[in-house]
Amino acid sequence: MVRVLIIGNSDLPERNLVNDLIDSSDKIIACDGAVERCLDASINVDYVVGDMDSLENTTLAELSKMGIEVQKLDDQNNNDLQKAINFSSEIGADRINIIGVEGGSNQHQFASYWCLFETEVECYIHLSDSIVSMVKNGRVKLSIEKEKEFSIFAIGDCDGVNVSGGKWQLNNEKLTPNSRGLHNLANDETITISCNNGMLLVFRSR
Repeated sequence: MVRVLIIGNSDLPERNLVNDLIDSSDKIIACDGAVERCLDASINVDYVVGDMDSLENTTLAELSKMGIEVQKLDDQNNNDLQKAINFSSEIGADRINIIGVEGGSNQHQFASYWCLFETEVECYIHLSDSIVSMVKNGRVKLSIEKEKEFSIFAIGDCDGVNVSGGKWQLNNEKLTPNSRGLHNLANDETITISCNNGMLLVFRSR
């Protein structure tokens, strides 16, 4: 399994979590200017991906001398996170973890969630208080501590939604975009969520 860690150019979660994700990763990708945050934090990066419009103190030549492979992509139809996710797929990623997407523009953070639906690779966004993932026409089992909150939100109409392992179960329900799935409670250390037709965004509290 190839595990990739993508680091965005916004605030990082607490350092212990960052270190755990680094230790469990085979490759680390920085999104554009995030590479300078990584250098300042002594995080070793394998690739930097983006249009390179956010670099302030480091040149591409300097990055290359450090052994960081530069993937300059000028595609304006995708943000730097989507470019990094696409590149992760190209290098054979089986799982993608993402940090560094919170604390900046709300528009950028919202766009980050949509990026989860643009890949078939198992993908997780790690926020300071939760982990965000998606379910698309399928079934997932997710680890969680007992009594921790989790929420599911329909992205469009979703048919055949099932939730087990929570205080409030769903059985072959239809969900529409609303707040119905907010703040369920885990009764077990695993929750199972499925959707026959549609897409769900899942938040698990840490």
